Amino acid sequence: MRKSITKIINQLKTQLNEIHELANQIEKKNTQSAKNIRNWLLATEEVLKALNLPDSSKFAVKRAMLSSFIPNSRDKKKETLQLGASTLTEAQQDLWEVYTPYATILDNSTTLIEQLLAVIYQTKQFKYDTNEDFTQFLEQVWRFCCNHEQLKGISSQILSMINQSDVLIIMAEKIAIESL
Repeated sequence: MRKSITKIINQLKTQLNEIHELANQIEKKNTQSAKNIRNWLLATEEVLKALNLPDSSKFAVKRAMLSSFIPNSRDKKKETLQLGASTLTEAQQDLWEVYTPYATILDNSTTLIEQLLAVIYQTKQFKYDTNEDFTQFLEQVWRFCCNHEQLKGISSQILSMINQSDVLIIMAEKIAIESL
């Protein structure tokens, strides 16, 4: 079974959004910033491992380097902050490189789903009843797309990129009930 792109994107976004606070700590020369970066590296590594992405090893190596760092000069705090900033920069770039292909897939899928919805609006085939279960309604719309002769191709193309649960999530976000 294919992994949920929306789940992957959300988890990677969460990790990327935490970088701001870590950068602020370095900027304020917080003595705990190296420890907090190590913790973030570990959390990011765990997220990537849970998603079965081999990029987790990059974060393990960075964490080990930061943990084993022994400053050479008398200005240990400055050296530690510099290493923390450098490590954070590299880690951010690595995480961005993991995130970008998934974001591209999600953007492409979303565009195709929006195209499907535009066709659905024109057919006037569906009316949503507020008493109806919204998920079941979306599943009905999706089945229509998969079975409709002219929409099958786009539906198949979408399913080649993301799984059906992601399709329904994106549809739920993008559908304009008032346009049906």
